[in-house]
This record gives sequence, structure tokens and C-alpha cells, in this order.
Amino acid sequence: MIISANGVEIKHLTEFSSEELFGATITRLLSHEQLPTVGFDRVEISKGATLKPHTHAASESFIYVLEGTAIVTLDANNSGVKAGDTIYIPAGVSHGFSTPDEAVVLLSVQSPPIYPESSLPDIHFGNPNGLGEMN
Repeated sequence: MIISANGVEIKHLTEFSSEELFGATITRLLSHEQLPTVGFDRVEISKGATLKPHTHAASESFIYVLEGTAIVTLDANNSGVKAGDTIYIPAGVSHGFSTPDEAVVLLSVQSPPIYPESSLPDIHFGNPNGLGEMN
């Protein structure tokens, strides 16, 4: 059910569309019209999957682990993360996730948005300086 009055909107997660990108399921929870300088996404990575290390040339990210566990790779260093952990990633820092034991669900807040609605995503694989090709 969508409830909207005076610009206030309440929506359930099932009312948003999701897409498969780069080994993860991304649900955009905030539109460009609402806050054009902020991205807010639910990210789910299945058990046994990998979101390869990548960079965001312009976007800084704050990630909150909602459910599950994962191994996060930050500039080639691995750390285990679990529900309740937070991760701050400055622009240009290489990062990726793998889920050997169970799926993980993340909330990702970015500025500017990593997946803007009107242009290509700010995600770069293969080059630690964020200048590589998107794969």
C-alpha cells in the first residue's frame, strides 16, 4: 500500500522494483525527485556470490549491514562484517563483497548517487583509481 499526502509517502519494500546488477540485487529506495544528491539502496548479495572489488570515482558511501554476514574487501584487505556493522567508503576506495557462508542484506547511502536515474552508474571495475571499464 502506498500512502501519500502533502508530499509525505509511505511505501513497503515490495512496492519498489529491483534489478540485478554486478552480482547483487539492487532496490532503489529513493528517487532523484525526492533527494537528487543522495542515493539510498537496499542491496542483497546471495550466498556464495561476489560483488567484485570496484571503485566509485565521485560517490562516497555509508553501508549498514541489515542481515547476514559477508567478507568486505577494502583496498585489498579483507574483513568480516555482520548484521549491525557499518562501513564508510570514501570516493575512490576499492571495495567488494563476498558471501561464502550466507546471504547479506545491506542498506547503502551514497552522495552523489552511485546509480543515478539519468546517467550511467558510477562503478568502475579493474582499475584501483576508478578509471576502469564497467563490467
